[in-house]
Amino acid sequence: MIQLGEHGAVLLQAQDVCKTYHLGETSVQALQHVDLEVREGEFLALAGSSGSGKTTLLNLFGCLDRPTSGRILVAGTDVAKLDPDALAEFRAATIGFIFQTFNLFPVLSARENVEYPMLLNKTPAPEREKRAKEALERVGLARFLDHRPDQLSGGQRQRVAIARALVKRPKIIFADEPTANLDKKTAVEVLTLMRDLNSSEKVTFVFSTHDSMILSLASRIFHMSDGRQVAAPETPHAH
Repeated sequence: MIQLGEHGAVLLQAQDVCKTYHLGETSVQALQHVDLEVREGEFLALAGSSGSGKTTLLNLFGCLDRPTSGRILVAGTDVAKLDPDALAEFRAATIGFIFQTFNLFPVLSARENVEYPMLLNKTPAPEREKRAKEALERVGLARFLDHRPDQLSGGQRQRVAIARALVKRPKIIFADEPTANLDKKTAVEVLTLMRDLNSSEKVTFVFSTHDSMILSLASRIFHMSDGRQVAAPETPHAH
């Protein structure tokens, strides 16, 4: 059951979540008793230094991993109760991802890279092409449909990655250090684009970052250290 609140539905919930990784005889506690709710339309930053647990939490919310204990709910669904096929289907329908390394296929054009998730969903070819073109236009790349990643700048490649995340019309987009491989000017442009999409399309964004620029744009910041929340969620300023 999705709960309603003043900022819209609660889309993501971490309830007393712990995650332990076993590396040989060593155990690493990546998350310790984390509680977090993210509401529809938020532009939330998970902040912390390397090893703080923010990427682990992002991966759990993104259904790429499972908690050792506690519960993860995405759009009201307890994802631990889904079998692998149902989980893959749910993830494809609900979630978009943007990675710091872009994760584009080098042999495919920008349009083909954006079409790829719809290919997995068996979307008919004319619909795939139409939606891919629209998504690339939305991120300012209408003239680059047939360019391969090696013919694009870092900022343009990140825009292709954003278009690919958007094309499925997901409820939530997760971005793991999305500005890490971009220069400052390009990072500002990409972040401004994401903020505009958040405002106009009402897509919920959750970032893992230690980039002060992202933190200044976030609607809320969830600070982490050593796998724990270290301060009350902070609202930098109203948008």
